[in-house]
Parts: sequence; structure tokens; C-alpha cells
Amino acid sequence: MYFQFAWRYFRSKKSTNAINIISWVSVSAIAIGTAALLIILSVFNGFEGFIKDLYNSFYPEIKITTTSGKTFTTDYTIIKSLKELKGIRAVSYTLEEKVLLNYGEDQAIATIKGVDSAYNTVTQINESVSHGMMDFSNKTQSIVLGLGIANKLGASEQSILPVTAYAFRNSKGLNLNSLNSFSQSDFSVQGVFYLQDEIDETYAFAPLNQVQNLLGKGEEYSSIEIALQDGTNADKIKAELSDLLKNKNLNVATRYEQNKTLFMILNSERWAVYAILSLMLFIASFNIVGCLAMLILEKQKDISILRTMGSSKSFIKKIFLSTSVVIALVGASIGSILAIIFAVLQGQFGFLKLGDDSFLVESYPVDMHWQDFVLIIITVVVIAVIAGYWPAKKASEKAIELRVR
Repeated sequence: MYFQFAWRYFRSKKSTNAINIISWVSVSAIAIGTAALLIILSVFNGFEGFIKDLYNSFYPEIKITTTSGKTFTTDYTIIKSLKELKGIRAVSYTLEEKVLLNYGEDQAIATIKGVDSAYNTVTQINESVSHGMMDFSNKTQSIVLGLGIANKLGASEQSILPVTAYAFRNSKGLNLNSLNSFSQSDFSVQGVFYLQDEIDETYAFAPLNQVQNLLGKGEEYSSIEIALQDGTNADKIKAELSDLLKNKNLNVATRYEQNKTLFMILNSERWAVYAILSLMLFIASFNIVGCLAMLILEKQKDISILRTMGSSKSFIKKIFLSTSVVIALVGASIGSILAIIFAVLQGQFGFLKLGDDSFLVESYPVDMHWQDFVLIIITVVVIAVIAGYWPAKKASEKAIELRVR
């Protein structure tokens, strides 16, 4: 019943026009704060999704690496375990090592990553190949360079001369002849990929068997990369793999664990922005305090009548607390509608540009999540209750002042 009183007090015309103005100023302040919070969180969601998509093109859902040394060998039990485990869609074996790449008179240090035919199924790196292609199904000595490495070498998919890779030999003995301490192999540039600066300036991809020959590591691997079936829980598969591979000196990591620092930074920035904008909402809620104070002065007669009819102090306090919540919810609803309109227009037309052609996206990405709406509604209600508590408490403590004329 007190919500009915609250709604009637909010929408009814007040005897003093100033109260109406202050009431809608309060609604507008909450609406602007809510819209700003939703829009900024949606932009953060858009950037977070965009960055995750970039990294998801390179990092697998599950990655198995050795805990001792750089490489390991597989045996029948490992292969059998991976094939029998439900939820695994594809498995790729990879080998990577730092090498020196030479093209003409230019050189660059790079990490060459040997990948098998299943690698494009496990990741989406082939979708990031902007020039040429990435197809290692044939037996040719081919390589796909990151854009940063390609620029350092001055090489591209149209290059006629091969890129030469130099790597130290896998030798345990002392070799006094420097010419015999490294091996080399020529690769024709098949394509150039453009993903993310850190990756583009570090990695080059080549067929697994050719990299194994270059490094002298015939049946050795740096990692086993796994793609999961849709809807499969990565943490559950990790636990099962860890149990199957125990005592093998192998570590199992999910995509989150492979990029823990990145995800931690994204989450901390998100919550920092939420905290700052929530503080702005709290400051804006002081308008509600003024609105309720003036409304209580106008409704003194109603308060006295309700108290005379037997209403408790608690009931009176709930009426004005509910009025505070109603004002906040109306403002939050208007703000949510404004935020949705902005998100739709930005998604369709991208009128807010980043202002620099060097970015991978031209305009600010937006991605609205229903969890943000729930979080902000809860935040607004809590702020409204805090703002309205003191005026509501004062209203409930007012003495009965009915006069008979």
C-alpha cells in the first residue's frame, strides 16, 4: 500500500510549482547518471569483447605445456586420453622457438611457431591473414609473417626471394666451429597476418615438420592446443586433463589463465569506472533529499491523518522511502531507454569515432549486457534508499497537528 501512496505523491500535481520542478530535476539527474553509467559500461563491454576476440584468434581454449624445459614428447597414453575425452573438438600440436630471420640485407628476431593442419581449427588465426593465405597442407617450405616482422624485413607474400631462418642446433656437446652451431632453412612467404602489435611483431608461422627439422627436434612439441565443443566448460575439461596427465610434468591452462593479466586489467578498469560513476549518481541523489524534504512539508496534513487513523511510524517512513525509490526508478528507466537508443544508433551508424586511423576499429564499439541493467537498477535503488532515509525518518517522527475549525 505504501508504494501506492508513493506513486500518487510522485505523479500528483503539487501545490507549489517549485516542488514539481525539483522532483523532475531529481528524475533528470538520476536519468543522466544512469544513461552515462550504462553507456560507458557498454563501451567497456564492446572494447573487452573486441580485445578478447583478437586474443581468442591466437590463444586456444586449452593449452598444455611442459613444466620442465621448453619441449616435451608425447606418448600413446597422452594421445589416447585426448581422443577419449568428451568435449574436445580439435587438437593441434605446435613447436615454437626464437630464430633469426633474414631477407636480403634486413634481419629480425622472431618466434617461429610450427603448426600442424589442425591449427586453423583450434584457433582463428587464418582469419587474421590480411595478405596472401595460411595453408600448410602442401609440402612447400612456406611461412606466414606477422605484419611487424614483415615490415622489418621488407618482405611480403609477393616477395620472390625466400626468407632464411637461422636457429641454434639442438646439440649437447661442445662445438668450436661456429658454422656448425646453427642450422638454417629457406621459406617462401605465403602470407602476412595482422592481429595485435605484440603478436604481429613476435610471431611467424610455418609447417610443424619443417620447424622440427630446422630445430632438430623430430618428435618434440612446445604445446598441445585444444579447441572445445560449443557449451563445454573449460574449467571442467582442465580438471579432467590435469587428472589424466598427472605425473607427466605437464601444465594445463585455460584461455583465461593464459591471459590472466589482461583479464585482470579489463575487470579492474571496469569496476573502477563503475565506482566513479556510482559516486556521481550518489551526488546526484542529493536532489532527492531536497525533493522529499519539500514534499514532506506539503504532506504534513496527510501524515497527521494517517497517524490518527492508526498508521505506525514505520508505515509513514516506508511511504517516503518508497517515494524516493519511485523517483530513482523513473529516472533509471528514462536513463536506460536513452542508453539503449544511443547503443542502437552507435552500433548502426558509429557516429562517435575514435579519431585515429591506426586503430583496428573506426568507432567506439558498444555491447549492452542485461547484467549491467540489473547491477545499475540495484545501485540506483540502494542510493535512493540511502538518500531518502533521513527525510523519511523525520517525516515519521512528526507530531500529529490536526486542527478543528
